[in-house]
Amino acid sequence: MGSVCGEFGRRKVAKIPATLWLCAALAGLQSTAAAAEHEINTFAAQWAPLVLFIAPGDTVIWRGMTGHETELIHGMAPAETAIWRSALGEEGFRVTLEQEGAYIYKCHTHMNAGMVGAIIVGDGEPRNLAEVEAALPAVEVGRAAVARVLARLKRELLVRSAR
Repeated sequence: MGSVCGEFGRRKVAKIPATLWLCAALAGLQSTAAAAEHEINTFAAQWAPLVLFIAPGDTVIWRGMTGHETELIHGMAPAETAIWRSALGEEGFRVTLEQEGAYIYKCHTHMNAGMVGAIIVGDGEPRNLAEVEAALPAVEVGRAAVARVLARLKRELLVRSAR
């Protein structure tokens, strides 16, 4: 095993095995791969982006929330996920998502106007996509908007898988 040594200024640098330098460098890379923050903005009665892809542990922040709120649609998230609901106009509402899968959310106030969005946590097709699609008939208000978002989500997954 090689080692790294030399002089720094007039001081001698102790011999350190090269593998320790490599480990230290890799540890630094891992610490910089911390969770990211992503923004979802509102434009009239739409979320932008409509479909957001993030990594597990990332945080989503909603902006432009005057007259809006965000709420997870029951049955349209990985099992055991707590339903979130912001207050009306709660600027900067934040959710950190750990579990991989699809999360379909809405603005309750503007559900009739089609204000529905999707967050995909993880790479590839969400493991819960079949369950989310099976929950579609239970959506009483805004079912067409949810179906539109699911169709868009599938198109974006196809584009991503072709890369």
